[in-house]
Amino acid sequence: MSEMKSGMMLIYFNQLSDQRETFLSSVVEKDVWQRPLPEKWSIGETMYHLLLLLKRFRQINVGYLHLAKPLAHLNRQKSFKTESENIYEHYQQHHSRAMKAPPFIKPPSKLQEKITYKDMITELNVETRKLKSMLSNIDENIAGHIRYPDPPAHYPNLIQAIHLLVIHEQHHFKLCETYYKETE
Repeated sequence: MSEMKSGMMLIYFNQLSDQRETFLSSVVEKDVWQRPLPEKWSIGETMYHLLLLLKRFRQINVGYLHLAKPLAHLNRQKSFKTESENIYEHYQQHHSRAMKAPPFIKPPSKLQEKITYKDMITELNVETRKLKSMLSNIDENIAGHIRYPDPPAHYPNLIQAIHLLVIHEQHHFKLCETYYKETE
């Protein structure tokens, strides 16, 4: 795979990898399928949710990028943002509860009977590499103008969307750490 043309997306992909590696190394000893609380996802379910989000985002981009790149090219000289707000934290503060995941990125019941934890983590890393490869040839000034129709995330551009993946995973890792500490 060639190096990414967007320095900011490369930074975010590296951050995604680093924080994931740190989190995963801290949970090796734990029972990944045991829920910390009855209504909260287990680590395994959380990781599957992250896998589904990443996979769906990549799948959407297979077709979407072909439509969005020519439009983004027209605006390539204009400025753009490279960071996203933590929409999950904002939602929690304003609604006093966590944001609900849409059904297409919720882990199925009896997940541990359908996939091993090790295979799931492998698939998550494969999906991350596929997405990174898919986006590697997009110039930063084009990526900054490819927008997504996502109102809760304030219509992020591609760079911000990758940053949101980082924020989203970080959000779930913190939740897991909090919930599991409460049950110790």
